[in-house]
Amino acid sequence: MTELKISWQDRLLDVLEPVYKPRFDPRRPERVYRTFDLRRGFGRYTELCRAAFRRASEAAADTPLHRDGLVYLEVLSPARAAELLDAIRDGSETALVKGGKRPLEGLRLRDPSLRDLLLDAVLPAAVDRHLTGFFGSEYLVLWMTVTATPPSAEPPSVSFHWHCDKGPRTHLKLIVYLNATAEHGGNTEFLALPDSLAVARAGYPFGRVRERVGDLAELARPAARALDPVRREIEPGGGVIFQPATLLHRGVTPTRGTRYAVTLCLLPSPVPWREALARGAMLDLAAQPKWPGHADELLRALGWPGG
Repeated sequence: MTELKISWQDRLLDVLEPVYKPRFDPRRPERVYRTFDLRRGFGRYTELCRAAFRRASEAAADTPLHRDGLVYLEVLSPARAAELLDAIRDGSETALVKGGKRPLEGLRLRDPSLRDLLLDAVLPAAVDRHLTGFFGSEYLVLWMTVTATPPSAEPPSVSFHWHCDKGPRTHLKLIVYLNATAEHGGNTEFLALPDSLAVARAGYPFGRVRERVGDLAELARPAARALDPVRREIEPGGGVIFQPATLLHRGVTPTRGTRYAVTLCLLPSPVPWREALARGAMLDLAAQPKWPGHADELLRALGWPGG
């Protein structure tokens, strides 16, 4: 990895951030990426995972995840999605699935075997090829949520305004929808990669949560370009993989029914995801932060040298 240095100006802005955080700060996105990649070790961690990769021939070549920042695909057949949704409804309860400053209610699975069944179902070979092609390594599931979002006149959370997710530049999210857009009216919208980068250059990402916007016109002016959202009608079992730290995105509130979705946060890994899961690398967001304090914590959990 190219050695990057953190300037004293950026260090000062990090110290001041709790009390001074402008709405638009063109240097902020790079500061966030450097914080994760350098201070918290995820850049070195990614390189270590790539060096350990042994099945590069199975990875997707020239993946659209690199070119476009996202890829839509059929993850499950509609019939399989319906079966899993029935199993989730029978085997879960409404509970807190993410704690912290912005808690999230969802469906907590009562039986760990149902979690494993879901993970196996939403990580088939077609998804695996895209993930290994993007990461250049094996990958792990850092956390998973199962959500049931009812129809509402107002956005149910801050995730339904335009944002990027704080985290290493090299991480992905996979969302698999278990029922159709036509059934609930909800969705996820994205800004195309060139538009997202223009908004990032204007300094919008990673600002204060309360200052996130829902109207793209407020971002078009500082980005100096027209902004049109990317959205696709989804059938049961359809999914999208995307770069959440780079691509601006937002949830679209359901209007006529409950939207059921499974969301995975994915990171490079030195070992295949099932092995990482067995070694305890997956987080419980109801009780743990979204990110380890340092990537070495992951290596220690995996029992991998260098942690």
